[in-house]
Amino acid sequence: MSTQTQETMKAAKKVASFIEEFRKLNAEMQAQQMAIFLAVAAKPDLTVTDIANATGHSTSSVSRNIAALGKTHRKGLPGLDILVAVEDPIDRRNKRIRMTPKGARVMAALEALI
Repeated sequence: MSTQTQETMKAAKKVASFIEEFRKLNAEMQAQQMAIFLAVAAKPDLTVTDIANATGHSTSSVSRNIAALGKTHRKGLPGLDILVAVEDPIDRRNKRIRMTPKGARVMAALEALI
């Protein structure tokens, strides 16, 4: 087996382990939700618009997914509680998105896989 093939297999296993870590939270977690969580982990205090620009998703989709990743899903169902929207003190119309303590633990588990 070539070195490149071995490296590709190793990288694929890391990606799969990342996905499995997310799936521990929700077996049906979508890739879009993973991308949104990682965007916030990489740069906390982004707005919904910032996250939409960073991920290429619409603002309505980002808002919907943040609700699912927050404490309460938009339909009143329990969310994953890994992100929280905090009112922007400068512009109260905006919300800044941050990881919760549970979200920080998830990120630490992901970092341990690297």
